[in-house]
Amino acid sequence: MDTKAASGVVTGARHLRAARNGQDAAATIVDGELAVAVVCDGCSAGASSEVGARLGAMLFARAIATRLALGEPPSDPALWAAARAGVGRELQRLTGGDAIELGALRECFLFTIVAVAATREAAAVWALGDGAYAVDGATRTLGPFDHNEPPYLAYDLLGEARAAHFEVLPAHARTIVIATDGASDLADALGPDGDLARFGGARFVEHPDALRRELARLARADERIDWHERRIVRAPAPLQDDCAIAVVRRAGQAAP
Repeated sequence: MDTKAASGVVTGARHLRAARNGQDAAATIVDGELAVAVVCDGCSAGASSEVGARLGAMLFARAIATRLALGEPPSDPALWAAARAGVGRELQRLTGGDAIELGALRECFLFTIVAVAATREAAAVWALGDGAYAVDGATRTLGPFDHNEPPYLAYDLLGEARAAHFEVLPAHARTIVIATDGASDLADALGPDGDLARFGGARFVEHPDALRRELARLARADERIDWHERRIVRAPAPLQDDCAIAVVRRAGQAAP
C-alpha cells in the first residue's frame, strides 16, 4: 500500500456557543513514502490564536518535509531542531524582527505543536505542548502542564525555550494518530470508545473528508424525542473543545 495521511479540524461545541473561532489547525504532506502531519492548538487567551496555529502547522510541516526530502531521517533530533529554529525565525520576522511586538506575539502566535514524520525506514513523533498520539493502537497523553500553561514555540523568541517531547517509533509502526488536547474530551465523554486510536482506521485516510466529518459529528449535541415520556432528550456534544486530529498510515509495514 502507499503511505497516506489525512487530517480533520473542528470547532468545539463550547466555542460554537460562545461564537468564537476554532483555534486548532492541521497540515499534512505526503510525497511517495514520505509523510508529515502536524496539529496545532492556539492559546485560548489569544484573541486570534487561530492565525498562528494555522500558519504554524503549515510552516512546520513544510520545514520537516523539506528536510526529509533531502535524506535526513525523522529519527534525527537535529532535523526537528532545525525545523523548530526555522519556524521560530519566521515568527520573529512576522512579529517585528529584532524588536518583537509582544502584543502581536501573544494575540496571534501562541500555539502548541504535535507532529509525526515518517519514511519507509523510520518514524518519529515530536511535540511542544499538550495533546496526544497513538501508535498502532497504544495511546500516549502529553500534559497537562502546571497552571494550564503548556510550552509554546513562540517562547523561543523571548529566550525562554522549553524542552520538547521526542520519540522515535518502532520500525514496524504502521498507523500513527496525533491530536491536540481537545481529543481528551472524547475519552471523558465516550470512555473506552473515545480512545484516540479509533481514528487510525483505513477509512479515515481513504476518504479525504471522513475525518473532518466524524469530528463534526462528535461536536454536535444529540437530540431525540422520547415519545413515551413526551419530552425532548438532549445529550451534550462529546467534543466541547476545539480539536485537530491527523493520521499517517505508512507503506510497507506489517499490520499490527
